[in-house]
Amino acid sequence: MDNAAIEKFLEERKREYQRENPPDFTTHLNYVGCLNAISDDLIAECKLEIKNKIKESKIFNKKIKLIKLITKSLNEESRTIRINPSFAEVCVPWIAVKSYYLLFNLFLIVEYLISGQESSLNSSHEGLLKRLKSHIEKKEIVFNKEVFNTNFRCAGIIKVKIQSGVNLKIVDVNLNERIVQVLKKLVSYKLEEFQRREKIENFRSKRNQQKKKEFLEKNTVNLCEFFYRYRIKANYRDLEFLDKDISDKQFSDFYINYFKSVNNFCKAFKKLINTLTKIRLEKEVL
Repeated sequence: MDNAAIEKFLEERKREYQRENPPDFTTHLNYVGCLNAISDDLIAECKLEIKNKIKESKIFNKKIKLIKLITKSLNEESRTIRINPSFAEVCVPWIAVKSYYLLFNLFLIVEYLISGQESSLNSSHEGLLKRLKSHIEKKEIVFNKEVFNTNFRCAGIIKVKIQSGVNLKIVDVNLNERIVQVLKKLVSYKLEEFQRREKIENFRSKRNQQKKKEFLEKNTVNLCEFFYRYRIKANYRDLEFLDKDISDKQFSDFYINYFKSVNNFCKAFKKLINTLTKIRLEKEVL
């Protein structure tokens, strides 16, 4: 076989592989799988000295009920998908939204129990994320997995060089490199949201380049943002990487990895909530 024939054969195999494994989808499946792996057996602890009891809020009870309802919905979906993987195609576009609102309400409860203020239960999405990252920065909330205890400067993450194509690897993966890839994706989503909010068409002009530079230098990224950033992607830009010829198994793998990831965080924060409610309300609630 001559070189031209070999090149043609390899190119056809490459196209066939990409049809079966769309690069965008494979990338995000790898990222969700990474988050699932590193958050396994996650534990969150509050290091603040909280001793005072508080009056139980009616809003608090509504949030607890909502948390239980979303948890039930996700559990039922995951059980169905394990039995019938084809159902995943219907569920995948919504899991980013449902998962985020589950965690958002868990974070609200944690903040309410820490602050003792009912007003905390009305926090905005970005305001609550800022508070969570502040607790992490001050070591007031500490995870047993060190990678979640760091707020990385966006400008520093952007500068890290990643070899082309490593985001598509599924074997012999360097976990630290994969974590950096996830962080870089989260930074790009933060930048997209900033661009959308500020109505910036592009960053070609010096003025907009400066805005981008200032944004990246000022802001940080934490892996706990994953679910919020993917929810924003689902709401405003759609999960365009799902608009491919994807098999039932691939949809199922994506859903199950996403489900396991959010479940890892849920277990950590539910345990934290019960620890705090035993002090604040003299009972466990989750």
